[in-house]
Amino acid sequence: MAIRITRTVSDRYTILKVDGRLKADDVEELDRAYQSVQGAAALDLRELQSADREGVAILRQLVSLGVVVCAATPYIELLLREKP
Repeated sequence: MAIRITRTVSDRYTILKVDGRLKADDVEELDRAYQSVQGAAALDLRELQSADREGVAILRQLVSLGVVVCAATPYIELLLREKP
């Protein structure tokens, strides 16, 4: 498995911390984790090392659905901003 998803709950969000390398094979796992969240969700991407095209696409989709990115490396922030 290329990623590890850890769930924590704060006062405002359910935080999904994504560690590792997000690849196409992991997209379904991240989507399932998001779908199981009750209420507002946030992504902690500080330990996300890389994401392939499909990985970036799911992250962008989650952001478009209102998921907050509460931490990300400059590299991941750049990937999220770039046009596909």
